[in-house]
Amino acid sequence: MLDAFFTPVDERFWAPYKSDKQHVGGRLTIHGKGFPKLKKCKIALIGIGEDANLVRKQLYALNWRFANLEIADLGNLVLAEDERNRQFALSEAMGELMGMGLTVLVLGGSESYILGQYKSYRDWKEPVEIVQVTPGVDFDITSPLRQILIEKPSNLFNIDFIATQAYYISEETSAMLEKMYFENHRLGEIRDRIEETEPILRSANMLQFNMNAVRNSECPGTQMKSPNGLYAEEAARIARYAGVSNKLNSAFFYGLESDENDVVSPLLLAQMVWYFVDGWMSRYHDHPTVDSPDFVVYRNLLSTTGHEIVFYKSNKSNRWWMLIPHPYEEKNLFIGCSYRDYELVCADEMPDRWWRAYQRMM
Repeated sequence: MLDAFFTPVDERFWAPYKSDKQHVGGRLTIHGKGFPKLKKCKIALIGIGEDANLVRKQLYALNWRFANLEIADLGNLVLAEDERNRQFALSEAMGELMGMGLTVLVLGGSESYILGQYKSYRDWKEPVEIVQVTPGVDFDITSPLRQILIEKPSNLFNIDFIATQAYYISEETSAMLEKMYFENHRLGEIRDRIEETEPILRSANMLQFNMNAVRNSECPGTQMKSPNGLYAEEAARIARYAGVSNKLNSAFFYGLESDENDVVSPLLLAQMVWYFVDGWMSRYHDHPTVDSPDFVVYRNLLSTTGHEIVFYKSNKSNRWWMLIPHPYEEKNLFIGCSYRDYELVCADEMPDRWWRAYQRMM
């Protein structure tokens, strides 16, 4: 069934690596002359359009540093003429792969496919959290983001926006972000404390990385060609943080133009994929539970609001989480945080991350 969604990878990309175990192209299980068996695979790559082939060419040439990890390149998504069918194909393919326990990386394509990525979680039993790395936020009535917000039934809990730039966000959109208690982390904030993106991604189920968030001098093949944005090292670091996340099981990298004369942009995206996998190899699998013995629990009462803020610190990774109590039901939610959030509470200040999560549960 799955093979019907994909076209094989062109032989010119994988043939040079058939007997090469030093490079990525020689270690992947590739949909070439036959569809791969996925029983032992942990990560699946899906391409969309010619962008994916340009990235694939660069990715295959990178050195393999992932031991015996099984990764499958399933080829490019069959593109139906109808937009609705294209979204359906992506959501069905991703849903089936994630149901098998695979982490899915989607390479290439346009912003419209974020809707298909979200729909692949429609049977998810837990609240879904999205992290979108993007220069702007578009909630216009026809935008994919608006379609995600109005999708019914909905299990969406949160969208975090990373590396936004104020001149690409309207006042109406900014007010909507505040109304919905979504977090908006602007470019300057991220540059000053890029390590703060790790706990944001740690709580996410899916990443949507718009390559237009990277400045044009670092990634000339973007559609917006903005002089401002993330540096290449910052984009790679965010991709690695996403790979480390225990909960994140899909990532979509989009926003490049198909230009065979541009080697730098697809190479940057290939390196970001490489770093994502490197992060995946370093996962701690230490998400807390209320009675877990592997965590140190810190309880702090804010005198200003009367709220008790409870922190869990992992003995395995030294990472921090905050427990968010449901205001009406007997259940709790854990969100990733940093030591900086703990310092705020010790200074009798309410962490913005805790407050927004609590309000979204109201």
